[in-house]
Order: sequence, then structure tokens, then C-alpha cells
Amino acid sequence: MQHWRGVKQMSTTTINMNAEANQNTSGLSYWQLVRRRFMRNRYGVAGLIGCIFVLCSAIFAGFIAPYGVESKDRKAIYHPPQSINFFNEDGSLARPYILGFAEEMDMNTFEITFVPDPSDRHDLSLFVDGDSWSFLGMEFSTHLFGTTSGAKFHLLGTDSLGRDVFSRMIWGTRITLLMGILVMGAALVIGTSVGVASGYYGGRFDLVTQRIVEFVKSFPDLPLYLALVAILPRRAEPMTIFIMFAAILVLLRWADISRELRGKVIALRSMEYVRAAVSVGASDKRILARHIVPNTSSHMIVWATYQLPEVILLESFLSFLGVGVQAPMVSWGTMLNQVRDFQSFAAAPWLMAPVAMIIISVLAFNAFGDGMRDAMDPYAND
Repeated sequence: MQHWRGVKQMSTTTINMNAEANQNTSGLSYWQLVRRRFMRNRYGVAGLIGCIFVLCSAIFAGFIAPYGVESKDRKAIYHPPQSINFFNEDGSLARPYILGFAEEMDMNTFEITFVPDPSDRHDLSLFVDGDSWSFLGMEFSTHLFGTTSGAKFHLLGTDSLGRDVFSRMIWGTRITLLMGILVMGAALVIGTSVGVASGYYGGRFDLVTQRIVEFVKSFPDLPLYLALVAILPRRAEPMTIFIMFAAILVLLRWADISRELRGKVIALRSMEYVRAAVSVGASDKRILARHIVPNTSSHMIVWATYQLPEVILLESFLSFLGVGVQAPMVSWGTMLNQVRDFQSFAAAPWLMAPVAMIIISVLAFNAFGDGMRDAMDPYAND
């Protein structure tokens, strides 16, 4: 008897808690509920922070990067990364500083190695003057960090031409993200337009558009990418090749979202509020703008957050093979193009640094996408 009383009391408590939770959220709009659910998802918030970090690196690349994209240090060819020191030789705490390198040659193998030179010491500082860079049409020369003496500081080493790897990696964030956002945005617009129209109007229009979608999806992705990219004119301007490369990626990526949205629109078309709008004489334009498209927005947002890292990976892979973004434009893929054989990797393993940015970006956007998917789930618990 006491057992059943305890169970009944626990059930009553659970019902009261659920009633209080529903009462607390009853006055919130859909997007306020989405924000509330998302902020409770630590994994999604961590992904959002990572996305903000990557986006800020692209926007403020000139400020974060110590040097320009093509700035060369002829005295530092394949220069290894310089570590930041916080202690003097006697173990006492010191202002952050770096040590230059002295070259030594092994007389048996004739291999040149770099060893730290204690006599070549340079203090580090924040907000130092350096190469000029532009932002929104304005010229600046202040950088986030650098040496007080003006000596070169290579946090991630240099490449075969003496260019700073860290600076090029930060500048490359702009091109890689621009490619991802451009391809994702264009594919989203085309796929949404075709999918919504196909699902809403149906009939012969739906029959024709879906056959086109099936035709696009029938091609194997990678071989078709390589075949289309191979026909790009190599003597054209790098920006022209960039735009054509983006157009090829868009051409083959809009079909997925189109097919997904078609199915959702077919289901929404039979809902009571849509039928009510039709019965009162609402135009197709108003029904699409006020009822259909807003109810597919959550799916489009989640699709975009998953599509962006896929495009980043694809661009990096194709540029690594030398068939994507072309010099002098720099992206993470073009930087990795310098490490296509074991000898290059063994001589300068620090040239693989852009891999870290690719991993961070993909993980961040995927985590953000997971958080948005859970937050937009109407059956999620608060």
C-alpha cells in the first residue's frame, strides 16, 4: 500500500513539474524556444564558438596575420616554427620572446639543420606595426602580434619561398570560407526554388523537375567533379577560375535539398491551414511566402550548416590535387598542394598546418548543425 502511495506521489510531482515547464515556455515564440534549447546544448554552443572563431579569422585576417600573403623572407627558406619562450636561461620569468635560428650542416649527409641561437633574441609584443592591409576600403598597418625589433617571426615556419605559413593559413581562411558560403548559398537558393515549386504545384512541372533532379544525382560525384574541373581554362584569371569552380560545385549540389524540400512541401500542402488559405482565395505567392517556405526554414538552416563543411572539404581536396583554386589566390587546399610527396613532408612537416584549420572548421560547423537540429526539433524536451 505504501509502495503505491509513493508511486502516486512521484507521478503527481512529475506532472506538476511538466505543467510548470509548459507554463514557463507558453509565452515564448518558436525562435525563442529554439534559442533556449540551443543554449542548453553544450556541444552546439562549443560548435558556435568554433564557427565564430573561424569567421573572425577570415574577416580580420589582415590584423591577425603578421605578414601579407606573398610577403617573403629570403633568409628563411623552409624555416622551422619558432617557439615562444616565457623563461630566461636561468629559469626566471621573462617577457615573451623568440630565438632566431643558426644554420648547421652535417658534414656526413650535407643536411642543413636549424638550431636556436641564444644571441639572436627578440621580444614579442601585441599591436605592432607591419605590412599594410585593407579593411572596408581603409588602410591599416597594425597587427595582433609581432616582434618589437621588427625581426621576422614565423610561428608555423616558412615554405619553399620563405613565406610565413601562419599568415598564409589565416589569409587562406577567406578564400576557403568564401567558396563554402558561395556554393552553399547558391545551391540553397536554387534547390529551395525548385523543390518548393515542384512540391507545391505538382503535375507535369513536378514530373519534369524531378526527372532533372534524378539525372543530376545519377552522376558519380568525384569523377564528374574532376572531369568538369579539367575543362577549366588554365590561362584565365584566377578569379574567373574561382567563379567557374564554384559554379561547377553548385551545379551538382542543389539537387539534394531540392528533393528533400519537395517531400516536406507535399506534406505541408495538405495541412488544414494551407487548405483554409486556399479556400479563402489566397494567392499562390502569399501561400508560399506565408505558410510553406517559413515552415521549411528550419530544415534549410540545418542543411546549410551541414553543407558548408562538406564544401570546405571538397574544395580543399580538389585544390590539393591542383584542379581547384589557382595561385596567386591562396586557400587551405592550395597550401597543402606543396606537400604532395613524402620528401616534401619529411623536409617541412609544418606545411601541414592548414589541416588543423580544416579539422577545426568541419568539427565546429558540424557541432553547430547538430545543436541547431536538436533545438529545432518540435518534440525536443525543454
